[in-house]
Amino acid sequence: MSFTAPGTHLQNLILDEKATNNEKLACLKTLRIILKNLADPVKSSDPKYRSIKLSKISAKFSPCPSAMEYLEAIGFQTIDKDGEETLKIDNVIVSHMEAVMIELQNALEMVIPNCVVESSSSTTGEEKKLEYECGSFSNVALPTGKMSEKQKARILMEKKEREDREEAKRARKKTEAQIKQGESLFTRCSVFLMVLP
Repeated sequence: MSFTAPGTHLQNLILDEKATNNEKLACLKTLRIILKNLADPVKSSDPKYRSIKLSKISAKFSPCPSAMEYLEAIGFQTIDKDGEETLKIDNVIVSHMEAVMIELQNALEMVIPNCVVESSSSTTGEEKKLEYECGSFSNVALPTGKMSEKQKARILMEKKEREDREEAKRARKKTEAQIKQGESLFTRCSVFLMVLP
């Protein structure tokens, strides 16, 4: 059995042509609910947040089999607990779960514009709710029709590159601030030593 990166399963979910965008959206929202608790340092140590009965999520995941593969790729295992199939994760690393949440947010942003386009032209309360939950679509080019797999992959890659650039920029600013703080401390120590007899 070969290892497949979790993001690959998420990409497969987004690009799955058998599931509707609304089914994908429901699936991604369910994943977000499950994994949001594991990104919380307090809740991630509580066993009740580390397992979920398959019967609770099977209806949402059945149109998108990649969702189960995604959970397995990030560490969930299927076990039999009191005669019922349950997904359980033993080792939770909060920083990894935070990265998973970013992946899910990006996936939601990829699927939501398609859901909005597929619906009627008037903005409904549900669309406003989606826009509120996932942010404005101003930085995402809304397609005028169905997007090809290549277009979806390109948009996903561009978004990832943009986020990487922003993260690098934040890291540079943080490093510059630390250097300035060190220089300031060095200057104060030098002045203090010059004052001493």
